[in-house]
Amino acid sequence: MSPTPKPTIALYGGSFDPPHIAHLEVIYQTLASFTLDRLFVLVAHQNPFKKPPAFTPKQRLLWMQELLRGVDKVVVSDYEIKQNRPVPTIESVRHFHQTYTPQKLYFVMGTDNVVGLKDWEGYTELINLVHFILVQRQGYPLSTPPSFTHSFLSLENIKCPISSTQIKAVLAKHQISPHLPPLVQEGVLTTFKEDHENC
Repeated sequence: MSPTPKPTIALYGGSFDPPHIAHLEVIYQTLASFTLDRLFVLVAHQNPFKKPPAFTPKQRLLWMQELLRGVDKVVVSDYEIKQNRPVPTIESVRHFHQTYTPQKLYFVMGTDNVVGLKDWEGYTELINLVHFILVQRQGYPLSTPPSFTHSFLSLENIKCPISSTQIKAVLAKHQISPHLPPLVQEGVLTTFKEDHENC
């Protein structure tokens, strides 16, 4: 009996606060550009490098599950949310590496994060465990990466800078940003109003 082949997996983490069309494009382009058995989308309880999110972990998880329902090979994971605290990237990488013992583990992140990567907890272990997929986004600087294993991913369908911060500024005016996926637009605006009505 032949041994079960080890899978090739990718991790794509973020706050998704709220999820926007560039987040989805990263997922679609990663699936189109790399041969994967699974792509795990990790919704963060809180990014260790950012302010507390505007939306609850449960709400952000539900939106990502709704947006990615039925997308082949994609699993929206609540691993980091279940920890109920900011989770360093290396901790999640260790978890998925130990759980799936993949033949290859990709980690998807924006090129804007490369400059501070050496300061991440467990940096040396991290670069030995993963092959980085560096996402090049319109309007964000491209840092020359240090000597780790990486590939570049271009978001050709995203023609302008998009950020969750910009979207929340529009929501604060009780308007819907065109960068929100149509499926969650009304829900995001309604939730924002309810949670920030006194802001």
